[in-house]
Amino acid sequence: MKINLQLPCLGSYLLTAPEILWRSIPHVFQPKGLAALTIALLFGACGPADPVPPVSTILSPASAPKIYQDYVAVAPLFEQQGDTTYLINFWATWCKPCLEELPLLQQLSEDHADDALQIILVSLDTEPSAIDRIPAYLKEQRIELPTIVLTDEGNEWKRNLDDKWDGSLPTTLIYRKELRYVYRRPFMSMPDVSGAVAPLVSQ
Repeated sequence: MKINLQLPCLGSYLLTAPEILWRSIPHVFQPKGLAALTIALLFGACGPADPVPPVSTILSPASAPKIYQDYVAVAPLFEQQGDTTYLINFWATWCKPCLEELPLLQQLSEDHADDALQIILVSLDTEPSAIDRIPAYLKEQRIELPTIVLTDEGNEWKRNLDDKWDGSLPTTLIYRKELRYVYRRPFMSMPDVSGAVAPLVSQ
C-alpha cells in the first residue's frame, strides 16, 4: 500500500507504509531530502505561524462602528501578544446595566491614558434600528471608546472565550497575553473597574 503525503513546505511524497515508519526516524545515512521529510513528520511545522493582525485593522470609532457578522473576523482582538492590556466589553443598547457602566469605562480610559491599556466596546445588538442608534447614543453620553458591532448570534465562539459564559450581558474580558480575567457582571463603581485592571496594568 502506498500513501500520498502532502506537506506544505516539502511538497508531495508517495510512500509505502514501511517507508513511513522508517523515514520518520532520523538516520545519518538518509539523503538530505528524506532528512527534511523526517523533520516535517516529527515536528509538523514548516515555519513561523502567521502574525496576529493588530487590533487597529478591526476597530472603528464610536461615531461610526464597523459591523461584523462573523466572530472569526474579530477573533484577533482576543489573540494579541504584546504588552498592552485589553479590556473588551460586550454590551447592547437594550441592556440597562451595560449602559450604566459605559461612563465608568470611559473614565477608566482617561485615567490610564498614559498606560498600555486599551478599552474596546463590542456591541452585540442585532436589530438594525438598534445598531443605527449606537453612534448617537455614545455621542450623547460622551463615550469615545473604539466600538464595533458583532451580530454573530452563535454560542460556540462565546464558549471558546469563556466556557462559563451563557451570553448574558454585560460581560467583560480583560487580558494581557495569556493572563485573562472574565467578569460576567456589570462594574458598579470606579474602584470596582479600576481594581479589575490593576493586576494586569501594574505588571
